[in-house]
Formats: sequence, structure tokens, C-alpha cells
Amino acid sequence: MTNQKLKLWTGIGVATLLASSGAMADEHKDRQHDDGMTSGSHGGEGGEGGENHGEAGAAFSYFAAGGEGGEGGEAGGAVSAADSDGAYVAMLQMMQGHLMAARELIKSGKAADGRPHLTHPWVEIYPMAEAGLESRGQKELGNHLKALAENAGQVENWGDVSQEFQAAWMAIQKAEKSVEGRSAASVSKVVLSLTKQAVLEYDGALENGRFVAEHEYQDGRGFVRSAREYLNNHQVVLKKRNKEAWRDAGKALDEMLKAWPTAVPPEQPVIPVANLYAAQARLELALAPYLY
Repeated sequence: MTNQKLKLWTGIGVATLLASSGAMADEHKDRQHDDGMTSGSHGGEGGEGGENHGEAGAAFSYFAAGGEGGEGGEAGGAVSAADSDGAYVAMLQMMQGHLMAARELIKSGKAADGRPHLTHPWVEIYPMAEAGLESRGQKELGNHLKALAENAGQVENWGDVSQEFQAAWMAIQKAEKSVEGRSAASVSKVVLSLTKQAVLEYDGALENGRFVAEHEYQDGRGFVRSAREYLNNHQVVLKKRNKEAWRDAGKALDEMLKAWPTAVPPEQPVIPVANLYAAQARLELALAPYLY
């Protein structure tokens, strides 16, 4: 555990050093591109903006054999939702993150912005989670997600979609309950997968210091909000293991949330992307007592 903490602290130090130059962000963009080239992404080119949700994508590396947060500390191989309860739950939480983005936008009167997010759970996440859902007897979720996606184009206000949305949301929760028992380590890895993907979305939404892909920014906001809710919902198991780590993780997540102050992106980033990568490293450090 000491060696893992040292690696995390070193990463944070490097992030701080390079933040002003943007070098860290460039490095992560290169890694994201490499992951996308090798991950076998589902849903065409990864959905709008070429999002990287492939089975071996960076966000799910926490669940790979010897992956981040694992004993090996280096990125592992492909992750299957059928074999990994943690990856399966993380995928379901990503679905909820997409739906959180859709709900917030549609309820605020921005239906046109919210419609694409209604399709993302079906188009982008379901192909990865399908085998895991089938192996756990949760195939009906696909029907709800498909219906939500197919009717998204007709949504003009919340009343047009509220019933289908609720049905899909409840089906996601039911699918998640098919996994029994959540260890502190598993909860932590789900949180880290969500926040890591959120940072990648934030990074991918930016060009020349401005947000040019609003939907990626909004996906990131949904993922980090889903992570915060998931952390809160499992506070009993986390506090039982280590109350100080729970408190530190909550503070680190709240700091990350500041990067997404509103559903619609601000004109300029509130937090530089390199600083956000550093914040992700601080969150992993806060959760280290549960991981190692």
C-alpha cells in the first residue's frame, strides 16, 4: 500500500507541476486516443463525439486484472460485464449519469439538448453491458432503454418522457440489485471509473481552451454526479472500513464537481483540464485505504 500511495502522490506532484503548461492534458489526450484505437468501442464510433466507452477503455481499467486500483497497479486487459460485478455496476451507473444529464436539461426547458442523452444508455453503454445483463437475468432493461432512445426525437418537454424515463431508471436500479454485496474496494472502483470517464469527457469537450462539444461536457457532469450519489448511497460500508477516507473522498469529489457548475458549459473552463486530472488523482489517493 505504501508504494501505491507514493505513486499517487508522485502523480499529483507531476500534475501540479505541469498544469500551467498543459502538458499533462496533452499526454492524457494521447492516451485516450490510444485506448479508443484498441478498445473495440461499441455503438459505431463511440457515439457523438467519439466517446471512449470500449470494453478495455481507460475508465474500466480499475476492474482489469492487475488494473489501476488492483494489485498490479498497471493497466490490464479487456473487462467483461459478465465476469466483473464492478464493471457491470459501473456501466449501469454510467447509464444513470447519461439519464441525469437528460433529465436536468429537459426539465430546465432545453429539450433539444437533452434528447441525445436519452439515447446514450442504449447506443453507447448497453452493448458493453448486454452480456452482463443476460447472465444476471436482467434482459428487460434493454427493452426500456431501446424505447427511450427510439422516442427521444419526439420529446419536447418532461411530460413527454417522464413515464418511459422512470421505467428505464427503475429497470437500471433493478439490474444493479442483481449484484449482491458491495465491498469498500468495489464501491471505490465504481466511483473512480465514473470520475475518470467524466474527466475524459471534459477533456474531449475542449478545444483551444473553450468547450466545443457540449454533450461531452454534459456527459461528464452526469457521470460525476452519479459518482457522488453512488458514494453517498454506500457510505455505511465505507465508513465502517475507514471514516477518514470516506470524508476525504467526499471532499475530493466535491472539488471535482466544481468543474461542472451548470448543465450548459460556461464560456471558459472553471477548472483547467490538467488540474482536473490532478483532482482525479487526489480522489484515488483518498480512496486508497479501500483499494490496497
